[in-house]
Amino acid sequence: MPISTMLMMVRTNPLDIDPQQLVVAVRAPDGIDVRGGDVVLDFNFMTDDPKVSFKHRFFVKVNKNYVVPEELKEETSEHQHLIILQLSPEDALTMHKAQQAVKDYRLNHKGGAGSMDLEVISACRDKNFSWKNSTLNVYAKLKKGDDFSLFFENLNVTELNSDLQSNIASIPYCAEG
Repeated sequence: MPISTMLMMVRTNPLDIDPQQLVVAVRAPDGIDVRGGDVVLDFNFMTDDPKVSFKHRFFVKVNKNYVVPEELKEETSEHQHLIILQLSPEDALTMHKAQQAVKDYRLNHKGGAGSMDLEVISACRDKNFSWKNSTLNVYAKLKKGDDFSLFFENLNVTELNSDLQSNIASIPYCAEG
């Protein structure tokens, strides 16, 4: 993760993110694609009160209708493509309710610990897949009006699941999913 992204995340309060406006963009080389469910957003909060504690895992969905900003288009070469992903309306509502529950809890209580994490857990390949060009760049936009920030740079799809030791069979063909 680039230092600029680390600084952005330190300065960002997960409770201030608008889940409906959260957008993930993945720049992938030809031969690799990212599908709905390949990117996850984990949002957790733990307290002594089990009624307030939660662990949410949202599988981010592809949004083919999102208008890609020029800045991302211009940085994309002819042998790359962009995949735009967002929370489903149901997941955005669940996250919003969870954010509100944390805010309400903190009005009357001290403590509790929370986290938010974005992760690419898988990708798929097609006949144009190349070991020499198997990295993704992942960008995130947290609020309306924000620019996309580089979240992960040169994320190698062959290393997404360390248990599989860069085995090509571990990267499914896109037609399979």
